[in-house]
Amino acid sequence: MQTLVLFHGWKSFFPDQVEPGRRAMAAALHERLVRQVLPEFLPTQRWFAGKGGRIEKIEFEQYDLWPDRNEWLLARIRVWLAGRPEPQDYGLPLALAWGDDSDEKLRPLWPHALAKVRMRSKMGLLYGAFADERFCQYLVGMIGRGARLPLGQGWLRFSATRRFAELAGDAPEALPAKRLALDSSNTTIAFGDRLLMKAYRRLQPGINPELEMGRFLTEIAFPNIAPLAGALEYESEGNDSTTLVLLQGFVANQGDAWSFTLDYLKRFLTDCIEQPNVVREAGEKVHAVYRLFAGTLGQRTGELHRALAQTTGDPAFDPEPITATDMAQWSECVRTEVETTFERLDQARSQLSESVQSLAEQMLKLRGAASARVALVETTTPRAMKTRYHGDYHLGQVLLNRDDVIIIDFEGEPSRSLAERRAKHSPLRDVVGMLRSFNYAAHAALRQATADGTGDRAGLVPYVSDWEQRTRATFLDSYAEAVGNSPAYPADPEQLNALLELFALEKVCYELRYELDNRPDWVAVPLEGLRELLALPYRL
Repeated sequence: MQTLVLFHGWKSFFPDQVEPGRRAMAAALHERLVRQVLPEFLPTQRWFAGKGGRIEKIEFEQYDLWPDRNEWLLARIRVWLAGRPEPQDYGLPLALAWGDDSDEKLRPLWPHALAKVRMRSKMGLLYGAFADERFCQYLVGMIGRGARLPLGQGWLRFSATRRFAELAGDAPEALPAKRLALDSSNTTIAFGDRLLMKAYRRLQPGINPELEMGRFLTEIAFPNIAPLAGALEYESEGNDSTTLVLLQGFVANQGDAWSFTLDYLKRFLTDCIEQPNVVREAGEKVHAVYRLFAGTLGQRTGELHRALAQTTGDPAFDPEPITATDMAQWSECVRTEVETTFERLDQARSQLSESVQSLAEQMLKLRGAASARVALVETTTPRAMKTRYHGDYHLGQVLLNRDDVIIIDFEGEPSRSLAERRAKHSPLRDVVGMLRSFNYAAHAALRQATADGTGDRAGLVPYVSDWEQRTRATFLDSYAEAVGNSPAYPADPEQLNALLELFALEKVCYELRYELDNRPDWVAVPLEGLRELLALPYRL
């Protein structure tokens, strides 16, 4: 780890902040920070979206000391990656801590350190401020007070919902802060068992869909979410807003539904191998426990979609009719997905394993069938409304809360723009997302059960297929009952199935491209999904 020599605290990094005689020193230190330290630090962070790309340039797009606490530097950095025309902006609040390498108080900060620092006889660390408990506690206190502070050419605007006091308790700034080690594009801090802070690291100006959705669902008192307690936003001189921090009520849970599902299937497949007679004798009662969960999940999903389909007078949320223009636009988007995906598959097929290559070649022959399926759906104009919806719905976005579930992460797909994530659409997209998640869980469980090469994959496939069919049926039945006569749910079964087919094709194409680019050994999962979809109509 590099050592940076400071001569005037934070100002040492910025030539425009020091007297003329020291500007050359500050410029040299600044160059080391942006050309050496940050390019080494950023790729090690979970939240950095440029992994795998070569960093060409980094600059401090904006920086300033915290208005009334000079111990923290608030910075927004801009990163250019080779071959990508648009730069990426990141929030990077920084802190300094003083002490030598043997100082115990510095030990928890080492995983978050950018560099060692020295100023005269003092040694210390330059590190990410979200690892500083006092920094996190201070943010909570400012949110509770609804503060507004000048920063650079704009303002830091802290806001609290009417549930803040109830959620935070009497002394929110005294709550112990613990950074959670989550594999996420954000940074998450828990405050005791009362609050959860999500700090956005990749910054985009505009209305944040998770903040907007959280505020709406909290105001209408939808119970199966983490309620919104407050937020921190930066308002520029031109009134553009960027969400920096989201603060929610902490919800006790027993983990996420993806882990629960894999654990369940692991035990089930073990029984299938060791006690096949017991599994067969269970008959219709097999999976009774999991189907209870699937029914609850379907019910809460339907209730969420009903809540988002109500008219409240808020134009960002009030439902709107699905028009022929909508269907033409949605179909065109899916048609582009299909064409792009099949082209990518054609390019990559020679690099796939022999068995997967054979399946890929079968699918490439069905390219025309996929396009025809889109054209068939395009002529449908469902008598239903488009609404806001989750947008990135899968088992990992659901927490188990005793005998119930909590739906989390209304951020939408991070790869999409804020405008795309806020756009109204059919909530059946969420339904398809969850059905595909069940399918991925089935394949993941099979991989685990046969990873050592001793399991009989062919013999286990019927068991997991039966589990998936029963789970899908239970989820969909509960969903349909809960969503009821919601204006977003097509009453005509043909129109309903037309939308499901369209969104299923869109989703499986997205999955296939993702796996080709990131996990080639998983390509068979979406390929099998595509084959199933094109072989049979997608039906409830």
